[in-house]
Amino acid sequence: MSNMFTARSTAVFLDRDGTLNHDTGYVTTPEQLVLFPGVPEAIARLNQLGAMVLLVTNQSAIGRGMMTIEGLEAIHERLAEMIRPYGAWIDGIFFCPHHPQDGCECRKPKAGLINQAVNRFALDVSQCYLVGDKRSDLEAAQTASVPGVLVMTSTYSADVVRARDAGQVQLDYIADSFVHAVDWIEQQMMSRGNRIRQYR
Repeated sequence: MSNMFTARSTAVFLDRDGTLNHDTGYVTTPEQLVLFPGVPEAIARLNQLGAMVLLVTNQSAIGRGMMTIEGLEAIHERLAEMIRPYGAWIDGIFFCPHHPQDGCECRKPKAGLINQAVNRFALDVSQCYLVGDKRSDLEAAQTASVPGVLVMTSTYSADVVRARDAGQVQLDYIADSFVHAVDWIEQQMMSRGNRIRQYR
């Protein structure tokens, strides 16, 4: 379902661990994936708004030999199963499998994963958003010129606020949870849609 306010050039980039689910260090099995309350319903709201929902996630457990790509796919199949009963889905998954010392271009805080998605789906970054819990998420968003939303749902979140206060990273909004992040994004999208209608 898509409403009149949005186009498919709009996307919401989502970090995974610490944003959608509890960050246990390394989620390497489907059983370890435990979503925060309200996440499936919030993703469904983004779907209903007409925005693409795209996962952008560092998964160095693959590069560290702790997990295979097939194992990661099993985790994401489990994620799809968990949100499907709520009418929610994820439109695309972009992940970095590399070890932090590999020097790749896709591992956040670099913007490679976001750029891959922008190129694949012809997205307008000014109409997109990123939601994450770590400084690397928000730095990737800033590099890609995507508005960044911090969720205060992991042990890393407070460090991002301190970095913002020190002028080291830009934040467009700070939300207590993913649900509240989606509340803000929905307000932004609806306001933008109303402005577009006023100028027609």
